[in-house]
Amino acid sequence: MAALDLTRRTIAVIPGTGNIGRRLAFQYAKAGLSVVVGSRDAAKAEQIADEIAKETHSSSVKGLINAEAAAAGDIIIWTPAGPLKDREELLKSLARHLVDKIIVDVTNVLNSFGENEWGRISSTLLNRDALGAPARWTTAFKATFAHFLREDLPDVKNPHTTFVAGDDPEAVATTIALVETIPGFKGANAGPLENSRIVELLGPRWIVELDKLNAGGKLSTYWKLGV
Repeated sequence: MAALDLTRRTIAVIPGTGNIGRRLAFQYAKAGLSVVVGSRDAAKAEQIADEIAKETHSSSVKGLINAEAAAAGDIIIWTPAGPLKDREELLKSLARHLVDKIIVDVTNVLNSFGENEWGRISSTLLNRDALGAPARWTTAFKATFAHFLREDLPDVKNPHTTFVAGDDPEAVATTIALVETIPGFKGANAGPLENSRIVELLGPRWIVELDKLNAGGKLSTYWKLGV
């Protein structure tokens, strides 16, 4: 398959001010892509966008409130933290701006559920249902410690794997291309969106436990798919 041209797409990171979102916005700006940083607070969005623009020497980064970011984005990187109810309310408020768009979900809320629910539910499926509008959902970076996305980028000769599940082939291919825009990361097709239930099991809490058991809690554990 020919390499996808992402330079004509606008990447909206919503929100782009948190732990994961800011790092992803930085990486996509550094790669020369058009990036919108979303936030509930316009001033905060503009501040983070200005900082990223200066750090990456990019003229294609701007900060907007979440609704404007959702409207401006061709591809949405969905990164909110906090209570599940608040995330769902935010999605519903943005629904009219997200119809038919690719939404890359990096959230993982397994910690909000008892172990009896693990493998039966996923953040992505909950988000899809909460949106209440057609969109092309995929997954990425659900089992990636945040520091690997900027401060400690993986060795490009030994890339970390992130698993991309989704029902729309173009959306999956686009998400894999976005993943591989970041040095040291490899996207792996993880099958249909229902498999997000399995993908999320690879993240918190398990990867944290594996890291404590095998790496002394240094947050240095990652996944690598050998093929």
